Amino acid sequence: MTLPLCFGVLGDPVAHSRSPQMHEAAFAVLGLPHRYVPFHVPSARLPAALAGARALGFGGLNLTLPHKQAAMPAMDSLGAAARRIGAVNTVCFTPTGMVGHNTDGQGFAAAARELDPTPLRSALVLGAGGAALAVVDALLYELLVGRVRWVSRDPGALNQVLAGRPELRGRVLVGSYDELAAGPLAADLLVNCTSVGMVSGPSRFPVPLALETLAPKARVIDVVYPRRPGGLLDQAADLGLRVQDGLPMLLWQGVRALELWLGETMPIDVLGAMRAALI
Repeated sequence: MTLPLCFGVLGDPVAHSRSPQMHEAAFAVLGLPHRYVPFHVPSARLPAALAGARALGFGGLNLTLPHKQAAMPAMDSLGAAARRIGAVNTVCFTPTGMVGHNTDGQGFAAAARELDPTPLRSALVLGAGGAALAVVDALLYELLVGRVRWVSRDPGALNQVLAGRPELRGRVLVGSYDELAAGPLAADLLVNCTSVGMVSGPSRFPVPLALETLAPKARVIDVVYPRRPGGLLDQAADLGLRVQDGLPMLLWQGVRALELWLGETMPIDVLGAMRAALI
């Protein structure tokens, strides 16, 4: 008999997360007695929460805002993607300690291919947090985009990230919102990785986005969910652009996390149940 295990997601805020219903739908199809619970964990309590989950024998954890980068020092070892990206969204508990992984990049790439499998020449990414780090990594290493423009309120912080990644020199151009307002967006893909549009988050970007200056047939992906009425995606759709919210990325990063925790590939019926749980 399989003993029940507790899995969960740590975040602040976390009440909006749809990960619990998605993962519990998967456990039901797999015939497993496990549970997946959201935990509201302020930043100051993250180290204690991680240690407590390990001591209690949790099966695994997901991390969301604002913990993906802050959790790095607490890990005993890191997967290749987490080490490269500099952020952790999935924690595995092993006999040798906590292993931090990042499945966000794979999840984003799979979701982007669902929206449109056509190769991308250029992309514009907004934001500087853990999600943005994973998206930029996926654009370069999974989707093989030739040029990425990365914009943040604090371009200096992005330059510090790139300073340790000389292999990205020439492929990633850092910019500010003021520079964004001064010229055309001119990208095949726009990705919002900021908290704009999130529950309790800001409703506007620092500058208006001239979506009409994106490349013809451009795509717009907002990693935020649920989709805010009248927000970025509605504005882009009104211009005839193809759009996607954060739920497909949530699905695919969750699939990869489950595969890490359970050590097996998820069958089609499990994927269907997880997807249906997000509708």
